[in-house]
Amino acid sequence: MTERTEELEAAAKDIDPASLQAAKAAIAASCQEYIRWAKLFSERLETVEAAKLHKFARAFGLTLLGHLPTRPGTCPFCIQYDRDKSCTGCGYAATHGRCDADDSAFSLFIEAFLELGRLIFQDTGTSEPGCQPVEAKRLLFALLQASSELASRMREDLPSFSTLQLMEQKQIYIDGMIELLPLCLFSEDAGKQCRLLQNRLKRYW
Repeated sequence: MTERTEELEAAAKDIDPASLQAAKAAIAASCQEYIRWAKLFSERLETVEAAKLHKFARAFGLTLLGHLPTRPGTCPFCIQYDRDKSCTGCGYAATHGRCDADDSAFSLFIEAFLELGRLIFQDTGTSEPGCQPVEAKRLLFALLQASSELASRMREDLPSFSTLQLMEQKQIYIDGMIELLPLCLFSEDAGKQCRLLQNRLKRYW
């Protein structure tokens, strides 16, 4: 066992059951809401005109990002230690830096996360798409199905997670969902930002 692994285990061990359960409940609710949206998107996709596929892809991408467990309410550390904004005793702050510090693991991650959302939101769709409309529809449907299944598995597995497992699986889940963004329909800048985000995610836990 490495020293870093020991540090993370020690940090996770101090989380009380109530804080862990509250984080799990928030993540489960977010997963359930995303599954609902993915179903609505899938049902709507067949009738979307070719000219509106880019707009559809943007809405899908932003919805996916918006339902990832990145908020304080989905973090057992924030739930337990953020009551007075001092973060006193927070194991995440001790091992990754305070979340509000400019150079902390979370700040660097969330900065890249928000920038990816901005790029997708402002994407004009004027660049040549990476696939034709028929292929784009097939891809979008497959990504919607895969992301819905991933969210469903996360929701089902949540009850069995310890705090350490929850933080590990959140990191894996966020990375897996980001992989299911329809990047071929967006600008090259969005793709570059996605790679930066995934690189920063490696330090998330």
